[in-house]
Amino acid sequence: MVNANLGMEYELTRRLAAIEQRLRDLSTQPVLLHASTGQDGGQGLTTDLNGLHLFNPAGVEDVTLSTADGSANFNGNVNINGNLSVPNGSITNAALQSPLSPVAFHADANNFALSNGANVPIVTQTITVPAGYTKAVVNATASLSAANSTAATDTLYCGILVNGSGPGYSGRVGVQPGVAANPSRAAGVLLTSLGSSFTIQATASTNVANWPADVNNNANLDGTVIFLR
Repeated sequence: MVNANLGMEYELTRRLAAIEQRLRDLSTQPVLLHASTGQDGGQGLTTDLNGLHLFNPAGVEDVTLSTADGSANFNGNVNINGNLSVPNGSITNAALQSPLSPVAFHADANNFALSNGANVPIVTQTITVPAGYTKAVVNATASLSAANSTAATDTLYCGILVNGSGPGYSGRVGVQPGVAANPSRAAGVLLTSLGSSFTIQATASTNVANWPADVNNNANLDGTVIFLR
């Protein structure tokens, strides 16, 4: 009501002052503290002292962004089109789907001949690379048993090839005529460039003479491969 003594001008000034004060008060208030999209039944988006809440059409809270501890909880899938940066060690293997894929293998051969000179493959194992894996840790052991049926004292060598490459030196044993020997070789290799498959091979050779095939000559190739993403 207009004050009859002070007139309309005073009343307008008073109201403008009250409006200015209200705006000043609102400027310091959390205007979205209890905001929502106005949907019924707990649907849509709401905010409160605990954070932001997203509800699905059934009224179930699917997303929570907490102001208490900064956590974010999602009940559905989360698609990230860019890079995701997280502190080292913050994602454990238990939280990943199949971070490792192990394979154990065995292969063998017998009744083979041996040639003097460079090592040649005696046993070959082909390993298939599972989809989605980019590296492999290979641990393999080759063991050989062969008899020197020649008249010369000789040396028997046993090696390993992983994906065509031989790590380190061959195992070797000096062998008298008519005697059998059992050299072996173990290797550990990290492969970082994988195709659809690779080979692991046991290799062998002699130093002096060629040894003919013998039913008692045998070779074993055993090991494990651990694939990593």
